[in-house]
Amino acid sequence: MNLPDAKSNKQAWYMAGSVVLVIGGLLLAQFLIVKAGQWFKETRERRVTKASDSVTPDRLIARCGAAAEDTTTDVYPIVKRTMSYKSGAQRTIVFTFTRTADEPQNWVLLSMKDSVGSASYDTPEARVSVLSCLDSSK
Repeated sequence: MNLPDAKSNKQAWYMAGSVVLVIGGLLLAQFLIVKAGQWFKETRERRVTKASDSVTPDRLIARCGAAAEDTTTDVYPIVKRTMSYKSGAQRTIVFTFTRTADEPQNWVLLSMKDSVGSASYDTPEARVSVLSCLDSSK
């Protein structure tokens, strides 16, 4: 074995090691990019769900302003509150809340519907998309 063969053998090992490191780095970068995308998606879904699940009459007024119509019906032991908001050109969104007469701050959102059609907004994404003031990032 002479000296030039050992030198070229050493260079080949350096090149092979470099290729392995580059491939490993690319795989790690791809993994991190995919995980970051999933993390951003889950974060947005949690934020939208939290904004949708925490709707009460007071929070609705604080985030979206005064309602176009606000009606409270008291039939002991239940209190029902219906609030209407204009959304878009011809749409009016109707929120229906209920609570017991004994607990004045424990409102529960029963439904969120379109007054014109039979559209019902059952998912958090649908609720936030139809009335953007519900989105906590804005």
